[in-house]
Amino acid sequence: DQVSEIYFYGAGCGTPKPVEILKGILKAIFINAKITVAEDMLAAVYGSTGIEPAIVCILGTGSNCSYFNGTNLEQRVKSLGFSIMDDASGNYFGRQLIRDYYFNHMPGHLKVSFSEKYNMDSDFIKYNLYKQPNPNAYMASFAEFMFLNKESEYIVNVITNGIRLFAKNMILQFSEVLQDVPVHFAGSIAYFSQDEIKKVAKELGFTVGNFERRPIEGLVSYHSSYLTE
Repeated sequence: DQVSEIYFYGAGCGTPKPVEILKGILKAIFINAKITVAEDMLAAVYGSTGIEPAIVCILGTGSNCSYFNGTNLEQRVKSLGFSIMDDASGNYFGRQLIRDYYFNHMPGHLKVSFSEKYNMDSDFIKYNLYKQPNPNAYMASFAEFMFLNKESEYIVNVITNGIRLFAKNMILQFSEVLQDVPVHFAGSIAYFSQDEIKKVAKELGFTVGNFERRPIEGLVSYHSSYLTE
């Protein structure tokens, strides 16, 4: 009863129904608090740019991109979920690595390392993809392999091609403001792909801003500065 404000940001909290459900749950616990529930994209904006206009991208387990004009958040692509979208996310890269392993596109020495690090039995993979919850997180768990093997040209190409696809599908949706605002990135995939992101930015003509591996720190600073006395 001593908590006065709650700010909750989460995936799927951009539509009214989950917002009301979460508000009800939190209000039952924090009985005197002002409750605000919003989508994780807004947390990434506050955590990386504060109140300055920018294009902000999330590259973590999933991926997303929005334009923040200093007041409002604008998204031009509605996400249809991890199975057909989320380019350059952890689950996207995990899927690419698994596919390349089975289609024999992965170099031989990396295939050996990959199979030593992960259980590549086909039945085990299918069980986790189709019988277990959160298959997106399962696929994302394979992405770590890329960053342990970045000396490989194959790995660099996988990362670069994924970033290029994300940029063309998401960032270039805001082409009219690309020359005016920076593009910030939040999430661990972005943080460990900085070289590839900067390369693609140079190719496509946008300016890279901040990289925030854990946006919570910037988010805390934002709320401390603007939302508390």
